[in-house]
Parts: sequence; C-alpha cells; structure tokens
Amino acid sequence: MNSKLEAKSREVVGKKVYSLRQDGKIPAVIYGHGIENKNLELVALDFEKLYKSAGSNTIIDLAIDDNEPVKILVTDIQSDPVSDLITHADLKLIRMDEKITAQVSIELTGEAPAVHAEGGILVNNLAAVEIKCLPGDLIHNITVDISSLVTFDDTVTVADLNLPDTIELVGHEAGDVVATVMAPKEEEEPVVAEPVEGEEGEEGAEGEEGAEGEAKEGAEGGDGKPADGVKPAEGGDGKPAEGGNDKKDKKE
Repeated sequence: MNSKLEAKSREVVGKKVYSLRQDGKIPAVIYGHGIENKNLELVALDFEKLYKSAGSNTIIDLAIDDNEPVKILVTDIQSDPVSDLITHADLKLIRMDEKITAQVSIELTGEAPAVHAEGGILVNNLAAVEIKCLPGDLIHNITVDISSLVTFDDTVTVADLNLPDTIELVGHEAGDVVATVMAPKEEEEPVVAEPVEGEEGEEGAEGEEGAEGEAKEGAEGGDGKPADGVKPAEGGDGKPAEGGNDKKDKKE
C-alpha cells in the first residue's frame, strides 16, 4: 500500500524547532540513496494519521516543496513521554529495485494448551526479526500460531516462521526460539524455626548454680552451725583455736 505525504524544507534547527511544534509541525530528516541529509518539516496531523494507520514498513510517496514524489520509509520516530505525540521523524529514501533491511514484529495468535491446561507461563523470546527484501515485498508483521505448545518441552522456532520466498531473515538461526511455555514455579513451604542450643545451655547453667547453693547450705547446716560430721578448726595442740588476742592477755 502506497501512501502520500507532503513536506517542506526546513531552515529551523536546534532548540528553535520548539516553535515548529507550537505551530503544529513535526521536524524530520530525510537521508538515504545518493542524497545528503536534508531537514524537513511535516504537518503533524497528516503525518500522525498516516503513521498510525500504515506503520513503519509502508512505502510513502513524499512530495518535497511541491516536487515530484520520492519513495521513502519511516525508519524511526521520537515521541513525547507525557503526551505521546510524535516530536521527530527519520525518513529513508529508497529505490524500488534495491533490497533493503527492516524490522518486522512477530504477533502470537491462538492458545497454548500448556498455558491454559497446565498453568504454564508463555515466554516470547523474539518480539521482532530483521528481514531483507525489495521494498515492494515488505510485510508489516509475521503471525505465529502457538497452539502447538502442548507441553513445557515444545517450542516455536525461527524455522517455523511462515515467510514468502522473496524475504530472507538477517542475523537469525533456524533453531532460535521464538516462543515457549515455562512451568509454573512451585510455592516454597514455610521454614519452621528450630530451638537454639544456647537457650538450653543457659538453663543448665542455672541448674548448676542451684546445686552449688544447696551444697553450701548443707555444709553449714540449717542454723548456721557446722553440719554434723564437719570438725571445727583446731589449733596447733589439737585443741580448738582460741581468739586472736590470747598472746596479748598472757603478756599483761
């Protein structure tokens, strides 16, 4: 599908392009086959409407300053993160008889039994692939049926992509995985805390202190006197020792 768009040469550059956006224009740059980069301005409403309906892999007939239209592709856009409005566009001049490379998105269709019946998680490893072809053979997307994903061991690979003979893949191997289903994660059982050995040791220590206390009480007796079977301290002559002031009394 070819679309038509008009553009004007642009002299305003740098921070001054803010004034263009205020006037409902989008700054753009055209580059490509045999030409120097050229600054352009596009009518914002016209470009946004065309881009949203046609996408990036659509050939556009671009008339610059009312000259004869040239064939271009939109290769990149920049958007405002808040308003989502397009703020800049890169346009590539092409020739219909020369092959080009382009990014093509992969769209997954159908239902994967491994997801709906087994509770698995769908994993999309490749959201887009790069292709090479003549501009007239460009496609907008590649549709992939995931109903073949019956078990967690099943995969859809690049070899399963249904592409016409006029299109070749760039930078991909046949075995590269496009989509698969991952088994759900098992819930972990809560861990039960075990008693700490140090706590039991403290109780044992308390028991030992209690035993020592009982032993002391047993040695003194209940009334503070020596317990039976315990001899009082004796002097050097075998008699009970007298008070410490005996020598003093004898001298006097």
